[in-house]
Amino acid sequence: MNIAKKTALTSFFLAGTLLLTSCGLGAAASSGEAAISAESVDGTDLPTGVEIDFWHIQATIYGEAITEMVQEFNATNEWGIVVNESFKGSYQELNQAVRAALAGGGAPDVSMAYENDVLEYVANDVIVPLDSYLESDNFGVSEDDLGDLVDGVLARQRVDAYDGHTLSWPHGNSSMGLYYNADLFAEAGIAEPPVDWDEFLAQARQLKETTGLAYAAMGPAKNAVFYNMLRSKGITPYDTGAATTEFTSRESIESLELLSQLFTEELVYTAADTEQEFTNERTATEIGTTARTSTKIDQIGDKFDWSVALTPQETDEPITQLFGGNHVILASADPEQELAAWLFMRWFADTDAQSIYAARTGYSPAVKSALDTPLLSTNYQENPQKADAFENVFVNAQIMPPTAAGNAIDDMVTGIVEEVVLGWVTPQEAAERMDAEATRLLQSAPQN
Repeated sequence: MNIAKKTALTSFFLAGTLLLTSCGLGAAASSGEAAISAESVDGTDLPTGVEIDFWHIQATIYGEAITEMVQEFNATNEWGIVVNESFKGSYQELNQAVRAALAGGGAPDVSMAYENDVLEYVANDVIVPLDSYLESDNFGVSEDDLGDLVDGVLARQRVDAYDGHTLSWPHGNSSMGLYYNADLFAEAGIAEPPVDWDEFLAQARQLKETTGLAYAAMGPAKNAVFYNMLRSKGITPYDTGAATTEFTSRESIESLELLSQLFTEELVYTAADTEQEFTNERTATEIGTTARTSTKIDQIGDKFDWSVALTPQETDEPITQLFGGNHVILASADPEQELAAWLFMRWFADTDAQSIYAARTGYSPAVKSALDTPLLSTNYQENPQKADAFENVFVNAQIMPPTAAGNAIDDMVTGIVEEVVLGWVTPQEAAERMDAEATRLLQSAPQN
């Protein structure tokens, strides 16, 4: 990392905690313009031989895919850019590592980040808007390429909270789906996955009565399942602009009541590794990320017939959770360094790279054209569950409303939902607490 970059960033952080005091995109962007113009990008010296650091959360087969892709980029890019990739643990650990590095030096040029993380970085003016790069004649992205991006993936790069800017670019994406064991379903007399949450409950009871097995295992963090239930009922959990929530709505309380009922009747249970419960046939379903289709293919083999479907829905417009971090550029005083970072990010989101990533992992491709590549089309033919995950689930996925308070809200909701399933609080009490605490967090969060 160059000295100019270190000097520019260290003043924004104290003791690893974000100082949420700034509300814009930096002095250069506060007027609604990107930090530099597209013309300036085109006039930047080519980043010949530049080295950039890339931090990510990918391990196991996902980390192996990252290594393969970085090696491909390093060997083939025309500018001689060298990417040094580094695994930093979970998203939370990555965010903590970035904050610590920004305070003490050694921050990466490119990092994976969820929208909530991006807004934290925005609040401290340490992120680079991508608009000038996208619009560049020499290094930009064409309208056809923008149209190639899956709708939900493109939308998350330009959410309302970004104040008209594009602040991130795709890495890998997944969605929340319902894995189901078709053999256990048949044994219990269940023909198809549940279409709504009433049928989910009815099938869970039917399966328990006929096989003695639980319908599903849920992880310790149940906020995503709860959010998914609300959104499937047409409810957005909170409004970041108005700083209000729907946690006390009828749909929210119904969802909490259903979760309580499922656990009380022992139709579902909590497990640290829900995938192991499903792949070892201790449950008939798993609500989880479609990124795990590849690992399920490896673990299940030919033990039983299975697939993945959309989670239960109760509106005419299906929606499920969209997961996966994006790529962001952390600010530098060196235009060549930032341009090199952008060129790597642009390549990573393009057709060939996304086909590699989707074929090697359970991630769905960010661009539709990747489906037509020989590599991915063959992979999907050989692994129909991955094709089902894209066609049945991923195309309906959208992110939660991003906010700098999002991580804190998620932690709070996780804790209170757990109290509900343990029977410590009633759904009504839980709803009122979530509403009060989330409202406070939203009101205190910086706004763009």
